[in-house]
Amino acid sequence: MPEICFSPSVSPDYESANSQRCRNRADATGPRLRVDNVPGVVRPLYVAIAWILGAVLYAYYAVCRWTAKISIEGPGNRDLSQHSIFCLWHESFWSYPVVFLRYRRAHAMISHPAAYMKPMHCLLRLMGLKRLFLGSSGNEGKQAVNEVAKLLRKGWSTTIAPDGPKGPARTLKKGVLHMAAQSGVPVVPLTITSSHFIPVPSWDGKKHPMPFARIKVVVHEAVHVTHHNFNETAERIIVALGMP
Repeated sequence: MPEICFSPSVSPDYESANSQRCRNRADATGPRLRVDNVPGVVRPLYVAIAWILGAVLYAYYAVCRWTAKISIEGPGNRDLSQHSIFCLWHESFWSYPVVFLRYRRAHAMISHPAAYMKPMHCLLRLMGLKRLFLGSSGNEGKQAVNEVAKLLRKGWSTTIAPDGPKGPARTLKKGVLHMAAQSGVPVVPLTITSSHFIPVPSWDGKKHPMPFARIKVVVHEAVHVTHHNFNETAERIIVALGMP
């Protein structure tokens, strides 16, 4: 099982004792330029630009949050600070920061390690993210799931897009099921829609929310996953989130 390249809880810069091994392995198996192997000569500028962009994104989402009319509906528990694995399709992730502008419970997440993701990682830090693990399907993903599951057992929560990072859109991958089964924490499917948005041409059909929009959040009933009910629970999650 591969080691995980992860950021220490006190630093967003992804430096750890195993960073060199992670960088060497990434050259063969993942994106060549990652958030944890940007050359030292350009790294200060890279980090500075990423934090500026992350701050701009956070300010934009804060304006959207202050001007939007957000409704949170059932049938599930509408408390967004509940101990759970929040699950939503990748297409909804641009509306996600408007709803979760500041986390109210210790939160950990898995994100793609490609270097272009750094501004998004900075945005998540500004939202209050405590731990960010680098990984994706085929990219330390399995170990990242295991690490997050450990924190979930300690009372943390997480959010995952089960069709990410590159699709196919609305096709559930099993990482969320393994995470839930290992941790014993239920999956809470979320659907987020915005009345005013900018469509972004991409594999997942992202919809970037605009200020003064009406944002509707539907919290679906929690799904309890075991190692014996993967097919049943996967179907329930897909139905809740919306079929392809």
